[in-house]
Amino acid sequence: MSDYAGRTFEFVSKSELSPVKIQVEEIINLLQDAMREFGVTFTFKLVGSGGKHLVTRVVNGNTGFDFDYNLGIQKDGDLSGRELRLKVKSQLESILSETGYSTVSSGKQSMTFKFVDHENSRVIHSCDFAVENDIEDENGDSIQEILIWQRENDTYVWNKRPFAKNHSDKLSNLKANGLWQEVKDEYLKIKNNNQDKEKKSFSLFFEAINNVYNRYEWN
Repeated sequence: MSDYAGRTFEFVSKSELSPVKIQVEEIINLLQDAMREFGVTFTFKLVGSGGKHLVTRVVNGNTGFDFDYNLGIQKDGDLSGRELRLKVKSQLESILSETGYSTVSSGKQSMTFKFVDHENSRVIHSCDFAVENDIEDENGDSIQEILIWQRENDTYVWNKRPFAKNHSDKLSNLKANGLWQEVKDEYLKIKNNNQDKEKKSFSLFFEAINNVYNRYEWN
């Protein structure tokens, strides 16, 4: 089965992912060192499909696979949102200039760089970095702030969104009951039948969790 563009997805093996993950995290470590000079410190976390070992790519495609990392700000060096994101971008570009990766492109929520096979005109893999901050609201609930770029007026703002705790609890129950493979199968099935090109992979993953969870009776 295939999605809206007639593509079929497959999982990328751990043996292929691991060396890329190591390489990307070496770049992140260099970025941490560079940003300390401006009073900025951050942690990093592999999120999305990569964080769940569910990285996919199009079978026989030319877009490769992608990783998503959150850069969790600890100290902002008293930089504004604009200064912070642009400084991360410029330092990342300086680091990447010594590698085989492309320059950094800016999106609304993340900055992206790619490893491109120019001879065969295809992307091998790409990586997205989002700048975020984890806080508690006035009710003590966990909130994640993502530093986004509003292209239409060229402004940078912190956009709040709640953690998906409900999905985490459901996934923990599913794994504890030996249903992880069923979740993986459901995720790939949904991705291959997705008709909405605007729908992100994490939304499809949440949908897979709900579908499998709802097949069973839970006390």
